[in-house]
Amino acid sequence: MAHLQNTPPGYFQYYQSTFQAFYFFEKVFMDTNLVDANDWVGTFNCKKWNTDSTACIALGPCVGSRKWDTSLCGSGVCDLPAMGDGADGKAETVGYLKPGEFPVFLIYDQSDGAYYTTITEGDVRLQKDVCRNGYPYCYSWENFGFYFIDKLISKDIYMDCMGKLGGDKILDICGICGGSGPQYKCKETGKYYCTEGQYQMECSTK
Repeated sequence: MAHLQNTPPGYFQYYQSTFQAFYFFEKVFMDTNLVDANDWVGTFNCKKWNTDSTACIALGPCVGSRKWDTSLCGSGVCDLPAMGDGADGKAETVGYLKPGEFPVFLIYDQSDGAYYTTITEGDVRLQKDVCRNGYPYCYSWENFGFYFIDKLISKDIYMDCMGKLGGDKILDICGICGGSGPQYKCKETGKYYCTEGQYQMECSTK
């Protein structure tokens, strides 16, 4: 059994397929900070695009995910899998990516307990070719494709820690979804505690 820390968050579960491609991001950011080693990046197919095909308005299934611990990736650049629809009779991969379709990327922030939409920056290198047309035009999925992209950056909350699409609830420092942070203040030290038990054990009364 996989260690809990290496088990993808619920929305990032996917099945292996015999048809695969990989997307390599040089840097992945939450706002202006690099993602934490406990954060995840996921690949999704898109069921419906907006009128000019620049934004996905209805996500399809997750087709790949990776914990973004760059210390475990070659040269500090992780490969993000993107499984294809194998058309081999496997029900699990029906709706996965097909040649010519475009993937969508989400970031899961472990500390927030929320999933974020993303934007990309920079050129896309596919083997020896360089595409400068931007997202999603340079990302068309092909079996055994290897895509190298400069940056992936979080944008908006896709699903908050309550499981609400487009919500605004995140985990506070105490791990409570939508919480207000530590509520128990030690007068002697000025330190705040998340639980009354911590407060009683650690707050000095001398």
